[in-house]
Amino acid sequence: MKNIIKIRAILSLVLLIAFLFVLFTGVGLYFSPSERIARELNWSFLGFNKWQLEKLHTLSGFIMSGLVMIHFFLNYKLFLSEIKTLFKKQ
Repeated sequence: MKNIIKIRAILSLVLLIAFLFVLFTGVGLYFSPSERIARELNWSFLGFNKWQLEKLHTLSGFIMSGLVMIHFFLNYKLFLSEIKTLFKKQ
């Protein structure tokens, strides 16, 4: 039982880190100029150019998606219990 709790804690921490990467790169991409202008101006966001931000955003998004699926698999009983409570008639 302790092992599953440790796995869930590690998973939650890694999910948080992946989320922060997705958030960070998403904000950078939102405020970035078009590809041509970014290249001409040598634009960067906290040291990352637009191409690097796009690659980091895609990679961290895939990692986060995989982690979310694992998280759901480990917690599906709790999820089902919450759904039953949500739709339970009073």
